[in-house]
Amino acid sequence: MTTWWQSLPTDLQIFYGIGSIALLFTVVQMLLTLIGLGGEAVDLDLEFDGPDTQHSSGIGLFSTQTISAFLLGFGWVGGLTRASGMGLALTVVVAFVVGVALMFLMVYMLRGLLRLQSKGNLDYSSAIGEEAVVYVTIPGSNNDEGGQIQVMIQGRLKTASARKASAGALKPGDKVKIVAVTNASTFVVEGLT
Repeated sequence: MTTWWQSLPTDLQIFYGIGSIALLFTVVQMLLTLIGLGGEAVDLDLEFDGPDTQHSSGIGLFSTQTISAFLLGFGWVGGLTRASGMGLALTVVVAFVVGVALMFLMVYMLRGLLRLQSKGNLDYSSAIGEEAVVYVTIPGSNNDEGGQIQVMIQGRLKTASARKASAGALKPGDKVKIVAVTNASTFVVEGLT
Protein backbone atom coordinates (compact mmCIF):
# COMPACT_ATOMS: atom_id res chain seq x y z
CA MET A 1 0.00 0.00 0.00
CA THR A 2 2.77 2.43 0.88
CA THR A 3 4.59 1.55 -2.36
CA TRP A 4 1.43 2.41 -4.35
CA TRP A 5 1.01 5.66 -2.42
CA GLN A 6 4.63 6.70 -2.92
CA SER A 7 4.45 5.90 -6.63
CA LEU A 8 1.63 8.43 -7.12
CA PRO A 9 2.44 11.94 -8.31
CA THR A 10 2.05 14.68 -5.69
CA ASP A 11 -1.19 16.04 -7.19
CA LEU A 12 -2.85 12.62 -6.99
CA GLN A 13 -1.63 12.17 -3.42
CA ILE A 14 -3.26 15.50 -2.53
CA PHE A 15 -6.58 14.65 -4.20
CA TYR A 16 -6.72 11.11 -2.82
CA GLY A 17 -5.59 12.35 0.60
CA ILE A 18 -8.39 14.92 0.74
CA GLY A 19 -10.93 12.34 -0.43
CA SER A 20 -9.73 9.67 2.01
CA ILE A 21 -9.75 11.97 5.04
CA ALA A 22 -13.20 13.31 4.09
CA LEU A 23 -14.49 9.74 3.66
CA LEU A 24 -13.11 8.73 7.05
CA PHE A 25 -14.64 11.83 8.65
CA THR A 26 -18.02 11.15 6.98
CA VAL A 27 -18.05 7.51 8.12
CA VAL A 28 -17.17 8.49 11.72
CA GLN A 29 -19.85 11.18 11.62
CA MET A 30 -22.45 8.65 10.42
CA LEU A 31 -21.47 6.11 13.10
CA LEU A 32 -21.70 8.75 15.82
CA THR A 33 -25.12 9.76 14.54
CA LEU A 34 -26.30 6.13 14.57
CA ILE A 35 -25.32 5.70 18.22
CA GLY A 36 -26.85 9.05 19.14
CA LEU A 37 -23.75 11.15 19.71
CA GLY A 38 -23.56 13.19 16.52
CA GLY A 39 -27.10 14.04 15.46
CA GLU A 40 -26.78 17.79 15.71
CA ALA A 41 -25.28 19.71 12.85
CA VAL A 42 -22.38 21.98 13.74
CA ASP A 43 -22.68 25.16 11.70
CA LEU A 44 -19.69 27.36 11.11
CA ASP A 45 -20.38 31.04 11.73
CA LEU A 46 -19.29 32.34 8.35
CA GLU A 47 -20.74 35.49 6.86
CA PHE A 48 -20.71 36.57 3.26
CA ASP A 49 -22.94 38.63 1.02
CA GLY A 50 -25.02 36.47 -1.23
CA PRO A 51 -28.21 34.47 -1.32
CA ASP A 52 -29.76 33.26 1.90
CA THR A 53 -27.75 30.23 2.97
CA GLN A 54 -29.57 29.57 6.23
CA HIS A 55 -32.96 27.89 6.30
CA SER A 56 -35.43 27.74 9.17
CA SER A 57 -34.41 24.10 9.67
CA GLY A 58 -31.05 25.16 11.11
CA ILE A 59 -29.02 23.40 8.42
CA GLY A 60 -26.73 25.91 6.79
CA LEU A 61 -24.63 25.75 3.67
CA PHE A 62 -21.44 25.62 5.74
CA SER A 63 -22.06 22.81 8.21
CA THR A 64 -19.71 19.96 9.00
CA GLN A 65 -21.83 17.60 6.90
CA THR A 66 -21.85 19.83 3.83
CA ILE A 67 -18.15 20.66 4.02
CA SER A 68 -17.25 16.98 4.36
CA ALA A 69 -19.49 16.24 1.33
CA PHE A 70 -17.66 18.94 -0.65
CA LEU A 71 -14.23 17.59 0.30
CA LEU A 72 -15.32 14.01 -0.41
CA GLY A 73 -16.48 14.90 -3.92
CA PHE A 74 -13.55 17.24 -4.59
CA GLY A 75 -10.92 14.75 -3.49
CA TRP A 76 -12.19 11.59 -5.16
CA VAL A 77 -13.40 13.17 -8.39
CA GLY A 78 -10.19 15.18 -8.60
CA GLY A 79 -8.10 12.07 -8.10
CA LEU A 80 -10.04 9.99 -10.61
CA THR A 81 -10.14 12.66 -13.32
CA ARG A 82 -6.45 13.47 -12.87
CA ALA A 83 -5.56 9.75 -13.00
CA SER A 84 -7.51 9.45 -16.26
CA GLY A 85 -5.15 11.97 -17.86
CA MET A 86 -7.12 15.22 -17.62
CA GLY A 87 -5.06 18.40 -17.19
CA LEU A 88 -4.56 19.75 -13.67
CA ALA A 89 -6.47 23.03 -14.19
CA LEU A 90 -9.49 21.27 -15.70
CA THR A 91 -9.33 18.60 -13.00
CA VAL A 92 -9.50 21.25 -10.26
CA VAL A 93 -12.48 22.92 -11.97
CA VAL A 94 -14.38 19.63 -12.43
CA ALA A 95 -13.59 18.50 -8.86
CA PHE A 96 -14.71 21.88 -7.48
CA VAL A 97 -18.01 21.78 -9.42
CA VAL A 98 -18.74 18.22 -8.25
CA GLY A 99 -17.82 19.18 -4.66
CA VAL A 100 -20.19 22.17 -4.70
CA ALA A 101 -22.94 20.02 -6.22
CA LEU A 102 -22.52 17.44 -3.44
CA MET A 103 -22.55 20.24 -0.88
CA PHE A 104 -25.92 21.52 -2.13
CA LEU A 105 -27.25 17.96 -2.43
CA MET A 106 -26.33 17.36 1.22
CA VAL A 107 -28.16 20.55 2.31
CA TYR A 108 -31.22 19.45 0.32
CA MET A 109 -31.16 15.94 1.83
CA LEU A 110 -30.66 17.14 5.41
CA ARG A 111 -33.50 19.65 5.13
CA GLY A 112 -35.72 16.91 3.69
CA LEU A 113 -34.90 14.65 6.62
CA LEU A 114 -35.64 17.41 9.11
CA ARG A 115 -39.08 17.96 7.54
CA LEU A 116 -39.90 14.34 8.43
CA GLN A 117 -39.54 15.06 12.14
CA SER A 118 -42.59 15.73 14.26
CA LYS A 119 -42.77 17.63 17.49
CA GLY A 120 -44.66 14.92 19.37
CA ASN A 121 -46.84 17.40 21.29
CA LEU A 122 -50.56 16.75 21.20
CA ASP A 123 -52.96 19.67 21.08
CA TYR A 124 -55.95 18.37 23.03
CA SER A 125 -58.09 21.34 22.01
CA SER A 126 -57.96 20.10 18.40
CA ALA A 127 -60.20 17.19 19.45
CA ILE A 128 -63.13 19.41 20.50
CA GLY A 129 -66.16 18.40 18.45
CA GLU A 130 -64.75 14.94 17.68
CA GLU A 131 -66.38 11.65 18.56
CA ALA A 132 -64.76 9.25 21.03
CA VAL A 133 -65.50 5.95 22.77
CA VAL A 134 -65.76 5.51 26.54
CA TYR A 135 -62.95 3.29 27.79
CA VAL A 136 -63.51 3.47 31.56
CA THR A 137 -66.94 4.35 33.03
CA ILE A 138 -67.52 8.10 33.31
CA PRO A 139 -69.72 8.99 36.30
CA GLY A 140 -72.35 11.59 35.52
CA SER A 141 -71.54 14.23 38.10
CA ASN A 142 -69.99 17.65 38.27
CA ASN A 143 -66.99 16.60 40.36
CA ASP A 144 -63.36 15.99 39.49
CA GLU A 145 -63.78 12.23 39.28
CA GLY A 146 -64.02 10.87 35.80
CA GLY A 147 -63.30 7.98 33.55
CA GLN A 148 -61.39 7.58 30.35
CA ILE A 149 -62.10 7.79 26.64
CA GLN A 150 -60.26 6.72 23.54
CA VAL A 151 -60.03 9.39 20.87
CA MET A 152 -58.03 10.08 17.72
CA ILE A 153 -55.93 13.23 18.25
CA GLN A 154 -53.75 14.38 15.37
CA GLY A 155 -53.74 10.91 13.86
CA ARG A 156 -52.96 9.06 17.10
CA LEU A 157 -55.29 6.91 19.18
CA LYS A 158 -55.06 8.36 22.68
CA THR A 159 -56.58 7.16 25.95
CA ALA A 160 -57.34 10.29 27.95
CA SER A 161 -59.13 11.35 31.12
CA ALA A 162 -62.70 12.48 30.66
CA ARG A 163 -65.60 13.68 32.76
CA LYS A 164 -69.22 14.48 32.14
CA ALA A 165 -70.75 17.66 33.52
CA SER A 166 -74.37 16.48 33.30
CA ALA A 167 -76.08 13.66 35.17
CA GLY A 168 -76.03 10.06 34.00
CA ALA A 169 -73.06 7.73 33.77
CA LEU A 170 -71.50 6.64 30.51
CA LYS A 171 -70.46 2.98 30.20
CA PRO A 172 -67.49 1.51 28.29
CA GLY A 173 -68.26 1.31 24.58
CA ASP A 174 -70.66 4.31 24.62
CA LYS A 175 -70.00 6.91 21.96
CA VAL A 176 -69.45 10.46 23.17
CA LYS A 177 -68.75 13.88 21.71
CA ILE A 178 -65.96 16.04 23.14
CA VAL A 179 -67.31 19.46 24.10
CA ALA A 180 -64.42 21.03 26.06
CA VAL A 181 -60.96 20.52 27.52
CA THR A 182 -60.04 21.20 31.14
CA ASN A 183 -56.66 21.01 32.88
CA ALA A 184 -55.00 20.87 29.42
CA SER A 185 -55.49 17.09 29.21
CA THR A 186 -58.94 16.21 30.55
CA PHE A 187 -61.93 16.19 28.22
CA VAL A 188 -65.51 17.16 29.02
CA VAL A 189 -67.86 14.91 27.05
CA GLU A 190 -71.54 14.43 26.36
CA GLY A 191 -73.14 11.16 25.32
CA LEU A 192 -74.38 10.63 21.79
CA THR A 193 -77.84 9.16 21.53
